Amino acid sequence: MRDKPALSNSPVLDARWEVAERAAASAAFRRSTRSRELLLFICERALLHSGADLHEHDIGCGVFGRKPNYNSGDDNIVRVEMRLLRKRLERYFSSEGKDEPFSIIVPKGIYVPVFEPRTSTSPDGHRQFIGEWLKYAEPAVILLLLTTCLWMWQDRRAVARAAAGVTDRGPLWPLLFDGARQTLVVCADSTLVIAENVLGHSISLDQYLSRDYLKQPAKDDTGASWVLASLPFWNFTDIADARLVQKISRLNGEYWSKTRVRSARSAQLDDFKAGNVILLGSARSSPWVHLFDPLLAFQVEYDGRTRNSIVRNRAPRAGEQGEYRWEESASSGESYCALSFLPNLRGTGNVLIIAGTVGDSTEATGEFITNTATSSGLWNDLTKGNHGRLPYFEALLKFGTLHGVAKTPEVAAIRILPGSAN
Repeated sequence: MRDKPALSNSPVLDARWEVAERAAASAAFRRSTRSRELLLFICERALLHSGADLHEHDIGCGVFGRKPNYNSGDDNIVRVEMRLLRKRLERYFSSEGKDEPFSIIVPKGIYVPVFEPRTSTSPDGHRQFIGEWLKYAEPAVILLLLTTCLWMWQDRRAVARAAAGVTDRGPLWPLLFDGARQTLVVCADSTLVIAENVLGHSISLDQYLSRDYLKQPAKDDTGASWVLASLPFWNFTDIADARLVQKISRLNGEYWSKTRVRSARSAQLDDFKAGNVILLGSARSSPWVHLFDPLLAFQVEYDGRTRNSIVRNRAPRAGEQGEYRWEESASSGESYCALSFLPNLRGTGNVLIIAGTVGDSTEATGEFITNTATSSGLWNDLTKGNHGRLPYFEALLKFGTLHGVAKTPEVAAIRILPGSAN
């Protein structure tokens, strides 16, 4: 059996590892060395590294002795063993481990285990906690990432049919889905928005990566500490992001086998150094956007005083505003989205950032740029002075809204950045 990982002195983390060890030594796992090793491997990685770099290929090499160049598409040992592991975990926690303080769940579609507390909270206390949690969670606009991913994939045949019929993807999408490079789609982390609401301030990329914000005092102590404590166990994204990923997949279905979809929480710095990346959401729900701040004039920020997002224009030109604010009346309003196309951190791939002041404007921008007919005017304007090639650029799009529905955008401002995409 593996040695106990060098965790911090936190009794919560130590308790999780002890649960994993007891499960691995139980009757449910006694006859399967593979399942024991797999369980301890993924739990150790999750506790030491937040599971951020846990992929099928890593497990194949680290647990099952596959060579570094093995193709997980041809060799499905990880998927098969993961199914067996889920069954053994279910058997253990329903019998021998029924009194454990945590249950270990590996949701379908991912390889990162979730340590779910099993408390004896009274029904009234449980309802109070859920009420406090939902106060920050804004359930009307967020769903479990896993649930939305399952929904997104339910119509695979329609995706394949749509991809087969696409002949013109415009100048943008071939630069993000080219069949040669891996493409990563990073969805918003809505638990971060919950944390920012609880804490009353924005969270930097450094704080996000270190998880230090989970240890900070809440601005309102009534139930808020419970909310912060629960966030590591959940992975939410905006339902609008799930719909947008589905649209992108239908347009680029032919290349989807080389595409990964992750929450911002599961992304890593190295993801932005190689291949192509699509970032959905502003820095408020995806702090990875901050990596590109030095290159961008239009930055979406959250105004805690008005509790609305604004677009800050760091270098206004003639006729431009210094900031653009999201405004809404009883039946109409206007919102904005900063659409940015630029190189990755090493110049070896391309990055697309769709950062709306609200989720609706992020989704509406995605609909706009996945429709080659409606977006052709923007692409023509960008390519006509660059020998037909799409340059790196920033575009600030303005959307009028009627009863919460965003209409066709107008370009409020635009910047051409140095270089052209390859």
